[in-house]
Amino acid sequence: MENLQFKDIYCPISKDLNLVEKELRKTCENLSTNYLQEIIGYFFKIPGKRLRPTLALLSSGIINNNLPESTNNQLIKYATGLELMHSASLIHDDVLDNDMVRRGQKTLNEIYGNKIAVLAGDVVYSLAFSTLSSSLPKEFKQTIVELTENMCASEVIQAENMLPTREIYLDIIRGKTALFMSVSCKIAAALAGATKEQVNSIEEYGLNLGMTYQIMDDCMDKDVYAELNITSEDAKLYGNIAISSLKTFEDSAYKISLINLVNFILSLSHTKVNNS
Repeated sequence: MENLQFKDIYCPISKDLNLVEKELRKTCENLSTNYLQEIIGYFFKIPGKRLRPTLALLSSGIINNNLPESTNNQLIKYATGLELMHSASLIHDDVLDNDMVRRGQKTLNEIYGNKIAVLAGDVVYSLAFSTLSSSLPKEFKQTIVELTENMCASEVIQAENMLPTREIYLDIIRGKTALFMSVSCKIAAALAGATKEQVNSIEEYGLNLGMTYQIMDDCMDKDVYAELNITSEDAKLYGNIAISSLKTFEDSAYKISLINLVNFILSLSHTKVNNS
């Protein structure tokens, strides 16, 4: 896995990811004032790894890689909404953590102050919910609401537990990171026509990938959680479960990319994976 790059994982969905990028740019350009366009355009100037849109597009592809144009457009909108939602959470996280740099450039709170940054994050959240609402059937909208609630509740629990137990730590990362990745996979697969069994399998994949990702991120950060004896071995356990969840799917470029994504994250022992 040493030579594996994210661009290799993107390969089966590169065209659709480019469409997501166009949607993001269009969303920023359509903001109501030039000042908002400047602030939010600055945040998106240096893109992250687009992990959640990638998960969504690979999860739909593993089910059906020849969808009708209308369904594919729906998935592009959905993937765009996921990236907007993730971006809003990052903007707010930077304020909460007093971070000054993200993706190699100054954070919004460092340039514009906390008040503007929080409001900008609120705007991006509203854009996310608008995009997701317009792209999803009614039965999935409640899932997004519950996901947002879980993410916020987990952040509150983290703020209240500066020295959490191992159990609390795992609950926190499940709520703030793993569930988001799980939902990203689950809804996309369902939109592509997955059976209930397939939805459950890809949902389990996303959840365990998210646990793997966050544990590796915290281990590399040398966060306080190291005192809980949380190590890369824990990440490998979750990673193995994620890969095992894909056994029910037929071999394809999409399945290979999902497996490679797990292995890529586990290989990042010396490379920062934050800001994805």
